[in-house]
Amino acid sequence: MTRASARALLAALGIAALACGGAPAPETTAPLPLAEDLHAVLIGTEARQALLLQPSRPEGRSFRVALPAAPSLTFGFGLPDHLLARRSTPADFEFALEAGGQWSVIGHRRVDPSLLEDRHWFNATMDLSAWAGREVTLRFRVLPDPDLLAPTGAIANPTITSADHRDERPNLLLISLDTLRARSVGAYGYERDTTPFLDRFARRGTLFETAITTSVTTGPAHMSLFTGLYPANHGMRSGEEVKHDDAHTLASHLAAAGYQTAAFTENGYIVRRFGFGEGFSEYTENRGSERESPGEVRVTFPQAERWIGNRAREPFFAFVHTYQVHAPYRPPMLYSRLYRGDGLSGPDTETMRKARDNYDREIRYLDDMLRSLIESLEAQGKLERTLIVVLSDHGEEFSEHGYYQHGGAVFEETLRVPLIFVGPGVAPDRRIATQVSLIDVLPTLLDLLGVAGATESDGVSLAPALRGGPEPEARTLFAEAYAPKRWIRPLHGESWRPPLVAVRRQDEKFIVHRPRDGGPADPPRRYDLAADALEHSPRPIEPETLEAVDALVDGYLRGRKPREESPPQPLDPELQERLHALGYLDAATEPEGER
Repeated sequence: MTRASARALLAALGIAALACGGAPAPETTAPLPLAEDLHAVLIGTEARQALLLQPSRPEGRSFRVALPAAPSLTFGFGLPDHLLARRSTPADFEFALEAGGQWSVIGHRRVDPSLLEDRHWFNATMDLSAWAGREVTLRFRVLPDPDLLAPTGAIANPTITSADHRDERPNLLLISLDTLRARSVGAYGYERDTTPFLDRFARRGTLFETAITTSVTTGPAHMSLFTGLYPANHGMRSGEEVKHDDAHTLASHLAAAGYQTAAFTENGYIVRRFGFGEGFSEYTENRGSERESPGEVRVTFPQAERWIGNRAREPFFAFVHTYQVHAPYRPPMLYSRLYRGDGLSGPDTETMRKARDNYDREIRYLDDMLRSLIESLEAQGKLERTLIVVLSDHGEEFSEHGYYQHGGAVFEETLRVPLIFVGPGVAPDRRIATQVSLIDVLPTLLDLLGVAGATESDGVSLAPALRGGPEPEARTLFAEAYAPKRWIRPLHGESWRPPLVAVRRQDEKFIVHRPRDGGPADPPRRYDLAADALEHSPRPIEPETLEAVDALVDGYLRGRKPREESPPQPLDPELQERLHALGYLDAATEPEGER
């Protein structure tokens, strides 16, 4: 069966189906989920919360429900990759409804696992208005065939919605531009025109001038973003651990409040298995090739655009993550000549300057893709009702302190990240100087959206300041370099014994080394960031000051609930390959020109 004929069949049955990359099917809101016993099911690169249909159980799964006015049934269906038998044959999905003792087949679709065009989630929307206001039974099943080995089917998020209801709460779009340092963004004072769109967009909302990460490694920093907790409290330190069960995510809070949730990531450390999938009904992990760049923004952003376009009535929460500016830096050909000979000072070697220049070119490309994503919301009429947050998880180093990339130092080039809020409830054209942290994002968003949760967050809500009130109070914040790998300059020659902890008090900063192996520590450093923003001149530390800082670091590393750290999880070969391409699994990463 061709894709065109399959769509024609589905249309005839009242089922709107999407093949990969196809046009979105309409949906309604006011969701009434039919099933609670859902589990993450992967088809292609997209995981959804779904229930399984065994061919050996011809009765399938049934749900008794009282239908509202103007009802529709929405769900996804398909054949899970990991449950396909070696010689699986086509599966016949049947969707039926019973009312007053009379059964009606309201949809039927054969899915053939031997066809590439059938190896994805199908989206279905069925008009049930003929049974509005009645109590009915809905049944999903895979029809058995005694002569064939039929595969197990999956039904994702079966939900009753009503076209008469509209939820007026704001949408949320959270965009993480992995490895983008604040120092290289025009709105944060960069000389190059790397982010013309983001600079303009930031003026529509509020920009935090001094936002710092919690970790200079992707996984722990994002888990702090998701949970509002420091790494010691959410449990992910190196990036390969599973988060603690009681560290609940932003998506779980919003899903419980009725938001439709989906994530579009680029694999690496931001994967469902480490706990990032909690609360997301759909979770897509793009695992593209590395021929041009480790980033897949040209795939990831359009996926998010299509999903958002498929939300006919809000609210939704979409998390979008890209590695586009992560090393190795390989900007598209169209951007490869930007910034040549512009005289910008910086790294002390030609190879490092080349790396920095290609990094900037990647940022310029990403800025164009970001513009396309935001403009798609405007074209869909959703921009004014969507709260948009643009940020990064950590920055990048280009030999400012002798190091390259990120992961083993806590200087400002890796700690400071962009943090911009635009949308409902946010004051326009405002800049806030008080330092804030990624741990503040979760309580802030829940506050702005009016959702309860996160009572144990390490962060504070920035919502009062975003609404135009006074700046948040200054406080001490922490960040760490904890991963087992340290990126170094070629021939720099040093061992790395984590962790390093940064203690930051607005303009005063301390860097304390606490090696886990118990060996000798590097001397602590102190910087006056107001007078020495580039951290070139450490200041002396008085004994009583050092004692107080040591006590702060002890408390930080111990965490709120001292407990055994979960061991790093074994990595499957596909994930190992992806992390290797990103440079995470090598002993040291060198600029390509010095290999």
